[in-house]
Amino acid sequence: MEKICIRLLAVCSLILGTLLVPPTAQAAVTSTRPSPHVLDGVGRGQVFTYDTTTDDGRPIQASATLYEPNTPWRGKGERPTIIFAPGTRGAGDQCAPSRAGMGLGSVGLSKVGSPTINANYEYGFYMGALQHGARVIVADLIGLGMPGHHTYVNHIEEAHAMLDAARSGLELAHAPQDAPIGFAGYSQGGGASLAAAEFADSYAPELNVAGTYSGAPPADLPKVMKAIDGSSIVHVLGYAINGFAERDPKFRDAVLEEFNPRGIDFLRSAATTCTGDSILMWGFTNTRQLTRTGESLSELVERKPVIKETLLRQNQGKHPLKGPAMIASSPHDDLIPHEQVRAVAGAYCQMGGTVDFMAAPGTATIPGAGADHALPLYVNIPVGLKYLFDRFNGKPAPSNCAG
Repeated sequence: MEKICIRLLAVCSLILGTLLVPPTAQAAVTSTRPSPHVLDGVGRGQVFTYDTTTDDGRPIQASATLYEPNTPWRGKGERPTIIFAPGTRGAGDQCAPSRAGMGLGSVGLSKVGSPTINANYEYGFYMGALQHGARVIVADLIGLGMPGHHTYVNHIEEAHAMLDAARSGLELAHAPQDAPIGFAGYSQGGGASLAAAEFADSYAPELNVAGTYSGAPPADLPKVMKAIDGSSIVHVLGYAINGFAERDPKFRDAVLEEFNPRGIDFLRSAATTCTGDSILMWGFTNTRQLTRTGESLSELVERKPVIKETLLRQNQGKHPLKGPAMIASSPHDDLIPHEQVRAVAGAYCQMGGTVDFMAAPGTATIPGAGADHALPLYVNIPVGLKYLFDRFNGKPAPSNCAG
């Protein structure tokens, strides 16, 4: 009898201990394949798929590309890894960075047979980081290059995809799990990199986040939606709606009952197009043309609580960042409002963050065309990468929070 009691106590202790111990990282590499690219001599590429989770905690798989540099790391400590989040590429699977031919891009047909272009316009920045000895992981983000809708600007899922790409990519590279990492991205990628830093402490506390660069993040979705309406890239609103609709039937129904046949076509085509295709087919469309009532999407957001609540849930600046961050935006940006970027930087400052906010140089040309948003990318990202390499080398992070 005494032996039975001892055994029962041991089993109970084991069960209780399992319940009390925090869950370990579940991100795991599930497949790999070589990824040849134009500058193979700079570093070897491979595409991998890995486990991650949706915003409500359900398991899902995502894809990413790991670039292992041939250049030795000559800075301090272990070789660092930069996890890049891509800027807007589209919502069709063929638009994923991991599917860009030879790393640069590809031309082909979408799932519905329409011509489509995948342009990997940030490839040069990945190679620049490799040449300085950093490892690079490019996360496709959930639903891009994999089954299901791409959950565009779903910041919670972007965070999960980035953090699990870091976990599984480090494992694939046989790097220490506490090796320094940094997040980087511009536009959609800026929001994803910021989300990763905001959710790192709660979702992946074991990661050693040295810093984050976030350029032009869409931090306040209702404000960004209003700015993008009628612009060259208005079709990205369809990417976002499709992604949120797949996660929430109430959101889906609230939108669909307000859309006219042209609006339904807008959403249907958004599911299979890349950014260039979207601009050619839907550029400068006013969303009043898509609704039964003639209301804009922003007006629908104000009238329908389920739509507004879904967007506000994704707004950034609610949790302290893990590690320091550079947040950049051009006052002339014609797609991602500068003031909402400044506001989110201020929110992180109020939470005690170490934030270097940069009002980046830009231009003022044709409002809504997107040039005033796109051109600063090529100035901002090199500055952001220098910021990250300074963090990897132990230099104190600057902050202008008091400014």
